Amino acid sequence: MGFLSASTSICYFQVKGAEELQGNDDLIRSKLVTEGFRSIEQSAEELATGWVAFDDDDDSEFTSPQSYRRDQYFCFSLRQDRRRVPGALLKRHFGHLCGQFLAAHPTYHRVPKSQREQLREQARDVLLARTLPTPSVTNLIWDTNLQLIRFCSLGKNTLDSFQSLFHQTFPGLRLQLLPPLERAARVLPEELQESLDQANQAQTDSTLEQIEANRWLGSDFFFWLFYRTLNSDSTYGINLPGPLLEQQPFHAFLDNRLVLVGGGQEGVQKIVVAGPQDHFLEVKAALNQGKQIEEATIHLRQDEERAWKLTLKGERFSFGNFLTPMLRPEKDPDSDPAAEAEAAFLTKMAAVLEGEQMFDSLLKSFLRTRLSPDWIAEETRISNWLKE
Repeated sequence: MGFLSASTSICYFQVKGAEELQGNDDLIRSKLVTEGFRSIEQSAEELATGWVAFDDDDDSEFTSPQSYRRDQYFCFSLRQDRRRVPGALLKRHFGHLCGQFLAAHPTYHRVPKSQREQLREQARDVLLARTLPTPSVTNLIWDTNLQLIRFCSLGKNTLDSFQSLFHQTFPGLRLQLLPPLERAARVLPEELQESLDQANQAQTDSTLEQIEANRWLGSDFFFWLFYRTLNSDSTYGINLPGPLLEQQPFHAFLDNRLVLVGGGQEGVQKIVVAGPQDHFLEVKAALNQGKQIEEATIHLRQDEERAWKLTLKGERFSFGNFLTPMLRPEKDPDSDPAAEAEAAFLTKMAAVLEGEQMFDSLLKSFLRTRLSPDWIAEETRISNWLKE
């Protein structure tokens, strides 16, 4: 699913040390071209990885500014072409080569171990040369004002490939996952920053430790929102700057899919509750047993026609299947295709920004309670309600 699809997954990264690139589009382009994608269709190579234009998977030369720039955003894509040989096919071809070897060496009853490895590699190379590579393209949007990258995949291998190629392309920059605690710091007013620092359970600034040590942020957020979903009208107000107006109302609630985890006698247990819920009895029972919500689908609505939906991954606050309203700009038969493509992008980006503004406003509302002295009483009230 690409960025311009109705829904896409987004993993958030922050970029540090990009001052020298500010306003230097030519330098950005030259670095992208240097690490641009190179086809392996006419070779037997197994994997090729490189950058391509945002809306043209075959353009690795970034021939026009529109191929990598939209307003304040650098937009391009990670392309990976990979050849895969099915195991059954490899086994069959390897067997043929072993048979040919034994026919040519009648004194052998079996193929020697060293020769078997060579024949296995030979079979693999032959089959790779006959196999067309399968392409995979993932969009990314680099906001140069906020130095924030939205990468449209949550797959571990794809994320690893992206981070590796980005560091190779821009060796002077530091690319870091945006941990939940950092996202919380971005939405909080200054007077609450000290309380957030005190709640930080990490001992170092390591991103992975920041994520692992502060899992409480995701689990407490889900705990609070679950209670609010069933015990309030789910109405909130915009409390952060952005495209939506201050205090503009919206609805936010959990539904459709929740994943809970917790320890049991036989190790970690996972419970998935799927489908529209009325009373969430399974979820309440699991929470009473000490399990915690790790992942859930959050609905954000302004009205019936303007609705957003995302699956929040509580560990990293990445967005899975982030669905936005389909807002398509009107097409003019006489308009420039490049201008139409830019209009489509900006329209989609506006919808994404509105959804993120609502989510961050919801997060800020939670943090005002979570970081206040009232949280202990609120947590007790929710726990007592679960037991009813």
